[in-house]
Amino acid sequence: TFQHQESAEISNQSPGHFPFTRGLNTTSNDWSNGFLIEVKNEQVANKKALEVLMKGCDLLLFDLSSSTTTNFKTLFEGIQFDYIKTQIVLANSDQFADLKAYFKGETPTTITFNQDSNSFKSNTALSDMLVSELKQQQRFAIQINGFAIQQAGATTWQEIAYCLHEGHSAIVYLMENGLTIDEAAACVHFTVGIGSNYFFEIAKLRALKQNWASIIKAYEPAHNCSYNCVITAQIGFMNKSFKDPYTNLLRQTTETMSAASGGVHAIVVHPYDACSSNGSSNLSERMALNMSLILKEESYFNQVIDPLGGSYAIEDLTTKIARKSWASFQQLEQNGGFEKEETKLHFIEQINQKAKLRLDELQSATKIVIGVNKFPNPQEVKTNTFISKTSAFGLNSINFETELIAVK
Repeated sequence: TFQHQESAEISNQSPGHFPFTRGLNTTSNDWSNGFLIEVKNEQVANKKALEVLMKGCDLLLFDLSSSTTTNFKTLFEGIQFDYIKTQIVLANSDQFADLKAYFKGETPTTITFNQDSNSFKSNTALSDMLVSELKQQQRFAIQINGFAIQQAGATTWQEIAYCLHEGHSAIVYLMENGLTIDEAAACVHFTVGIGSNYFFEIAKLRALKQNWASIIKAYEPAHNCSYNCVITAQIGFMNKSFKDPYTNLLRQTTETMSAASGGVHAIVVHPYDACSSNGSSNLSERMALNMSLILKEESYFNQVIDPLGGSYAIEDLTTKIARKSWASFQQLEQNGGFEKEETKLHFIEQINQKAKLRLDELQSATKIVIGVNKFPNPQEVKTNTFISKTSAFGLNSINFETELIAVK
């Protein structure tokens, strides 16, 4: 199908203006280059953090959820937070108190939190402390984890609908606890997954910005910056193969290109084998960090804002995904949201159906994915097993290579 002028509904949009499909930034398309560190041993995590910082990382993501107490002096040794952005997942209120004590009550503004919106309300002690802190100084604290939904097999519009509903619930919760709409909007940020369908992923990001701006507009914010949809894009594992690392690099590159062209604020390329039983290799980690560096320093993706804006095909896709996700979001709201068990289970079932459909396509070779169901690496590769991680609602992340092996 060829797109033409009549295919897309294009209004006179420019960066920094409603409906913010092209984003809020008007100066550049720069993004942070992130790396995730799961903290199980503070000394090991600190060594890894310093290592990746020397290799071009400028955003550290510390996941502290697997430990109850953390020695922040050891973990943060040698890290200059005046220059390094950091996102932290806390496990409990004690960690938050220890963090504040380490910084003597004045946590640097470069540090934000990734408290999943699903667990934020249930962890009462931590949420109360964070809300009290946010009333004094706003910073991103509640993460809307669309990446987890995407890795479980959700479509673009299902992922956006989830983000919109959870984001709206977080905004309402913060306002009920005394924050204004402008203050609440400054405390919510999004994490999305990026798949292999290049143009769909770009349009998805643009549609999320547009729909989020529509939600914020309903509350009549006083400041233009409240419309900002801050997005961290994560390149995951669903279409990666342990047996074909070089094809993985190609997929990671195009997916990073999608995220950059869609105008995200940060990109985290997970090493393709990070969820394997053997763990990530030094090469896969280095290549993951190099994706953003090459696209910035050699291809100048950070210089052009919304480079595909105005393209008939992209504008048409953006409109269709925005409308479909908005309709799904409205249905979730009308049915009581995820706090209602029936609505939650129905949403889970819809995602599981899409995941099964994708697996069936691979199994029957209706869809060819090199290294997964076609042209496997002829060289002998060490045995490696995918370790599925629990995501939102108890949905597990999937890896089609592993799923196909299990079927066989």
